[in-house]
Amino acid sequence: MKLRIAAAVALTLAVVLGVRAWNAHLLQQGDSQGSARVQSAWDKQEADRSAATARDNATKFRNSERVANEDAKREAARLVRDAAAAAAVRGLHHEISRLNKRTDPYPAGDAGIAACTRDAATARELFGHSAQAYSDLAAAADGLRDQVTGLQEFARSVCRAPTTEIAR
Repeated sequence: MKLRIAAAVALTLAVVLGVRAWNAHLLQQGDSQGSARVQSAWDKQEADRSAATARDNATKFRNSERVANEDAKREAARLVRDAAAAAAVRGLHHEISRLNKRTDPYPAGDAGIAACTRDAATARELFGHSAQAYSDLAAAADGLRDQVTGLQEFARSVCRAPTTEIAR
């Protein structure tokens, strides 16, 4: 009887140890499968993130190129306007010079007419200088406007570029 009890205890112990070993084997197998699933999900997420980053970078690059092209067009148009304004001011200075060099059509000896003539020459010179100053100020303002416009466009379409290209 003692032998039977010892055999039953040994058999029960063997079954318990076998079940525990089998359970440990299943846990290890589950851990490795779970680890593989987690790693696979992680890798997919990283690949998706990398692809999205690449798309965003490509969009930002295209938008940056577009902004640079538009800046160059604005600069060219501004240079044409500046040249036209400079030509107009040169023409004005030429006309003022021509008017100042002409002979007085009025009879000599009239002090009032001579004073008016000097005042007219002075006014023409002041007008010429004012026109030059206005032209310079307008050119500087146009340059600043173009710079601000370019920076705003860069900030809007490159720094905060969405994943799709901005349509114009």
